[in-house]
Amino acid sequence: MKKVFFLTLFSIFCSSLFLNAQDLAVNDPATVKNNSPSISWNKTVHDFGQIPQGIPVEAVFTLTNNDDEVLLIKEVKTTCGCTVAGYSQDPILPGESTVIKATFNAKKEGAINKIIKVHTNQSDNYIPLKLKGTVVKGKK
Repeated sequence: MKKVFFLTLFSIFCSSLFLNAQDLAVNDPATVKNNSPSISWNKTVHDFGQIPQGIPVEAVFTLTNNDDEVLLIKEVKTTCGCTVAGYSQDPILPGESTVIKATFNAKKEGAINKIIKVHTNQSDNYIPLKLKGTVVKGKK
């Protein structure tokens, strides 16, 4: 009976790991593609390079609506409190562009990999924008 119990527990654990790995692969910016050709970006990754600790830096991403319909940004989420994203909630007309600004302020030194999730009216999936770089000790 103990063997059955432990085998069941082990199976649940392995299934959980597999499902989490699948979720990570689906949500990894390197693997998630915007399936809608009606949206284009000037970039989806911003590399800050080396940035000083405790001094805010900003990345700007430009989104263009290539569709015949109005594009709406429903929501923009950041993955931590050290990143703040700003965007216009105005409709983006066909052929028009808008910007999403992300401000990052690091408290700790080291490599950064932050994701900004953009939801539009054209898909239930989010569009990932990535911030990366290395935070170095700031001057005081």
